[in-house]
Amino acid sequence: MTIAIPTISRRTIRKWEKILLSNKVFMAGLVIFLIYVLMGTVGLLIVPPPLGKYANPAIAFMPPSLKDFPLYIFGTDYEGIPLISDIVWGTPFILEVTALASVITIGLGVILGLLAGYIGGLTDKVLSAIFDIILTLPTFPIILILATMIHTNSPIILAGILSMFSWAGLARSVRGFTYSLKNQGYIEVARILGFNTRKIILGEMIYPMMPYILVHLFQDMMFYVYGLVGLYAYGFLPLTTANWGVVLNFAISIGGAIYSPLGFWNLIIPLMTIIVYEVGLMFMALGADMLVNPRMREF
Repeated sequence: MTIAIPTISRRTIRKWEKILLSNKVFMAGLVIFLIYVLMGTVGLLIVPPPLGKYANPAIAFMPPSLKDFPLYIFGTDYEGIPLISDIVWGTPFILEVTALASVITIGLGVILGLLAGYIGGLTDKVLSAIFDIILTLPTFPIILILATMIHTNSPIILAGILSMFSWAGLARSVRGFTYSLKNQGYIEVARILGFNTRKIILGEMIYPMMPYILVHLFQDMMFYVYGLVGLYAYGFLPLTTANWGVVLNFAISIGGAIYSPLGFWNLIIPLMTIIVYEVGLMFMALGADMLVNPRMREF
């Protein structure tokens, strides 16, 4: 017995190549994002880790230099360790936590929003009440309190803390989308044809929402970078090596970056690293609608 394996035609591949290449905004963001992914993977094989054996207090807070290029291209941190090591080895943690938090937010928001809007009745009332309660909570102070109390560097726990409340806004929006879609003609036809609830929701209703969901995904990653780095920069989480937020913390607390030029580069380099990454995510968010919405394309 042979099993037919579906294949993608060359025409389909060329079509998507044309769509991707024509979407210059999304491609620019994707290139930036892939550079950071490479920095957090391949970069670990090239740049030495920020271990104590590389520390040299005599050159602490050294400005960028071409000495031993590219080791000191960003200067050194408060221990005299090359700052490029802190940046490169801190990238995987940032990517992991923000990606996990975004997946949790999208997963909970989309699933609960679809269930509330499609099933309706008591389910909708209960879930809507939960959405409204969460949206009225002072989420920022709660996150600070939880981060301080739990005081962990676990990516899964931190992702859960960051995304604990942010899914409610997405769920409420998806619920509204679902209400407007479930009475459409093609949904009625799907019910008549005997499609089950799972197929109708995941196969017929979620597709029109994909532009909004995809944009929300990239925006969430942007916000979570700020949130995670901020928690470390202000000392709400354990201070560790190889972390963008910790570099900022020491640049201010030890280098006096705000008041003196000593820790200036330890402040500027991580900030520029964060800004470029945020710009990449912003470009991907702006270009996402054209990528998944045929009506936004020029051909």
